[in-house]
Amino acid sequence: MRSRKRGIAALAAAGMCMLALAGCSETPTQEPISTSTVVLAADGSFTRCQVEAFDGEDYLLDELESMIRQEVQDYLGGGAGDGSAVAVEQVSALEGSKEQAMVALRFADSRVYEDYRAQVDQQPCRLFYGTVQEALAEGYDLEGALQDMKKGTPLTSEQLAKIGDKRVLVFEEALQIRCPSKVLYTSGNVKLTEAGYVDGTEGEGLKYVVIK
Repeated sequence: MRSRKRGIAALAAAGMCMLALAGCSETPTQEPISTSTVVLAADGSFTRCQVEAFDGEDYLLDELESMIRQEVQDYLGGGAGDGSAVAVEQVSALEGSKEQAMVALRFADSRVYEDYRAQVDQQPCRLFYGTVQEALAEGYDLEGALQDMKKGTPLTSEQLAKIGDKRVLVFEEALQIRCPSKVLYTSGNVKLTEAGYVDGTEGEGLKYVVIK
């Protein structure tokens, strides 16, 4: 059995990660995930669903799952703790494809995610998921980045002060975002899909999404 390659790229494949989700338009859906996706939860945790190249001639799906679980266990300190920081939710083959698999990991918060991506995946990235007030305290320039979705005008400091308790996601990876509630404000480098999800797969730089 060969070791899992860390250079595996996420693929925009026709995945079948079937999760009971609500889109960012608050419309319930149960739709296949077809690109690298972060599924946000209201409590600050989230799940990353990643589609990976999978060569069944190198190892079996069960072996891939074992490798993923071992990586998570090693990250948690050889099994120390209750596993709540990172958890394996799903490792499965994609329907209709023998060359791709979907790996879903749940992260307790964005700090754990950033650390895991750097330490385990060896792909450092920036991702923040917390309240607007916390993001401002971290130094994120929300006033210069966010805009009113209806008017297309930048948010002022006075408007930001009124939404300090709302949750904001800041990310730089090429991802689709599925939210637990309606999107209120975004940066100009993301767009909403017809299904109500946030598409951040094409924009460059940091991307911002504020949800209700």
